Amino acid sequence: MEWKREMTARLKQAGHGERGKIIAEYQAVTGKSRDALYRAAKECGFESGRKKREDKGMLKSELSEYQIHFVSSLMQSTARQGKKGVIMTVRRALEMAIDNHVIEAGQISESRLQAILKERGMNKAALDSDTPSIRMKSNHPNHCHIFDASICIQYYLKKGKGLAILDERDFREKKPKNFAKIKQRLIRMVLVDHCSGTIFVKYYVAAGESQSITFDFLSSAWHGLGHDQFPFRGVPFFLLMDAGSANIAKGILAMLEALDIEIPKNMPHNPRRQGSAEGAQNIVERDFECTLHLEPAYTIDELNAWARDWMIHFNGSRIHTRHKMTRTQCWLKITPEQLRECPSDEVLQLVYREPEFERTVAQDNTITIDTVCYPLKHIPGIRPRVKVTIRRRPMLLPQIAVVWNEEEYLVNPVAIDANGFQVTAAEIGVEYHAQPETATQKARKVNDNLAFGEEKKKGDIPFGGTLVVHGHQAAKLGNLTTMPKRGTPMEVGRDLVAQNMPISEFLKKLRDAAGRIEPALNKELKATFGTSIEINRADEVIKAICADQEWRDMDADQAQAL
Repeated sequence: MEWKREMTARLKQAGHGERGKIIAEYQAVTGKSRDALYRAAKECGFESGRKKREDKGMLKSELSEYQIHFVSSLMQSTARQGKKGVIMTVRRALEMAIDNHVIEAGQISESRLQAILKERGMNKAALDSDTPSIRMKSNHPNHCHIFDASICIQYYLKKGKGLAILDERDFREKKPKNFAKIKQRLIRMVLVDHCSGTIFVKYYVAAGESQSITFDFLSSAWHGLGHDQFPFRGVPFFLLMDAGSANIAKGILAMLEALDIEIPKNMPHNPRRQGSAEGAQNIVERDFECTLHLEPAYTIDELNAWARDWMIHFNGSRIHTRHKMTRTQCWLKITPEQLRECPSDEVLQLVYREPEFERTVAQDNTITIDTVCYPLKHIPGIRPRVKVTIRRRPMLLPQIAVVWNEEEYLVNPVAIDANGFQVTAAEIGVEYHAQPETATQKARKVNDNLAFGEEKKKGDIPFGGTLVVHGHQAAKLGNLTTMPKRGTPMEVGRDLVAQNMPISEFLKKLRDAAGRIEPALNKELKATFGTSIEINRADEVIKAICADQEWRDMDADQAQAL
């Protein structure tokens, strides 16, 4: 401003003792304080010329940065996780800092500490304030959808009586037992198109959120109502949602991936990202549910029918403050390229149930899925009998995605002619089609060329018979000598070498033939033959003992006579 420049020029030219008069003059005409006028002059280039204090920048309270942050940290780290989080007072934080010898007793007063924390943006009000947010935009209708689930506070399922309205005198914070009695609550699911602001709402009766509810709701929203006055439908390119267990379930995530829907990563505990859905929840409560006390719904079907009627009217009549159109008018600006029609429920159920599966490549480098044949010969390195992973791509039907060697390839099905043959098949007697050579086939050709040359003939020996293979193996051992080992003679035959019988078996055989064996005879037999006896000799001894003949020095003639 002109007066600032004028005041600054006068201050620069003023002599000793005149600056105070000039400042007082401008105080009278501007109503500003002395310090404010000097700051304004400094902004315009005025320098007082005074020597700077040695303690400039130090706190008057003589508290260090660490001491101030320690007090603020105590207040922040003990806060509740939510709105109005800080509960510790400055007095209590100061007391703890003194007790832990961080601040000396009497070093600073509570009021002065409160003032310092406020000046530095470190007091309760500052710590409880929201972090700065950014505004997000979407490029067109159906570019991004946001959905959120909430408990309908007005309704619950009353056993045997359908939907019932909660009586706030019985269901409130001071009577938690009454809430515990409710097994089935009314869940409100809301989806918002970020660009147009179109709202889609549907109610469910359940104990809580689940995958099945999420699946049904998204399917219902993306298929639309099929009503001429509510054309909203289609699959978005991006989807924002909270990290609830039902939403991040593998089946739901696999279905969204199959539909080529991206899910931007979310910062934990950041509900403002779903701000449009939160706002839509409030709109539904204030504009639709508020009237249910006047005409209550007693079945979930009746409630959803009324919700559909409300959706058609609200989206088609209320002017949105941002784009100054009704939500339906704004959504109708969508182009054919931007409107991705949602596949049928059968296809959605299929990708939800089985988003990926395996197939074995056939001999002709094809795979078959639900009687439909897909050629894979264009995929590098593919060969018969290997397994590939199939990913369903509903938005690209009839194409499918084939994963091989960690790369994804889109594959079109083979067309079938009137006779059921593939249109790409070679016609007998007219043409010949060859499959592209696989890496293995190429390697085989190289190997054959190396072993037999360019022309392989019947009976050819590999490498022209030049390889030395036999007759030199033993020579590889060099001067190796081994220590001779003594062996154990073998019993090579019943007729060549006499066989022995254990003495215990002999005595048993003798007992069977002669009856009781006297102890003296038993002892003598063991002393004579030891642990075993030849089988032929055993028979001779048994016959001699049974005949009451001498058995000790029996010669061959006696044995023959026996």
